[in-house]
Formats: sequence, C-alpha cells, structure tokens
Amino acid sequence: MTELYENWPTAFEPPTRRIVDPPMPVLVDVSLTVAGAAGGSFRDGTPLKVRAEGLAMDIKVQGTLHAWAKTSRGQWICSLSYRIPTGNSMGFLQVDRQWCPADAAVPLR
Repeated sequence: MTELYENWPTAFEPPTRRIVDPPMPVLVDVSLTVAGAAGGSFRDGTPLKVRAEGLAMDIKVQGTLHAWAKTSRGQWICSLSYRIPTGNSMGFLQVDRQWCPADAAVPLR
C-alpha cells in the first residue's frame, strides 16, 4: 500500500484498511467529524459575532474520501478532506485527510 499505511503491517485477509483510489466524493456530516461538535445551540447565549464568524458545525458539506481503516473494536473510520464554513459563509477552515467515524461520510449520488 502507499505511504499512508507503511508503518502498519498486516498478516490477515481481508485487510483492515483500504486506500480509495481514485478518491471518492462524499457528503460529510460536519457534526460527526470533530469531538463535541454536536453540542450547543443558538439559544445558549452565544454572541452574534461568534455565530457569524465561528465554524458552522451543524451542517453537511461536500468532501472527498481518501481511505478506510478498521479499529481494534471492529469500527470503521475514514480519511476525509472537506471545508467547514463559518456561520456567515464568509470564510472556511480547510480540513485535509482527517480521520472520522464512518457515519460522517455518505457517498454522493
């Protein structure tokens, strides 16, 4: 496999990891990508300026799936690249190849 898994030897089949080649377009649920991102609400007293310029964590955005890996507990995680926009959509944070729970990504149709 590529450099991504160069330090992860395997002895069993099927493999517990996979490169997605070519990378695949997906819909990313941003609230599932960052720990604790799903909490809070607009009614919690968050100032308007923070709502405007803070990252919008309660949305779904287009992204790219690069790889899969299975944890020792049997759960799949995925490597995603995507943009998290600000609340006012005037800016964004580029996230590249972040490992996220498998539920965070849904194939685009």
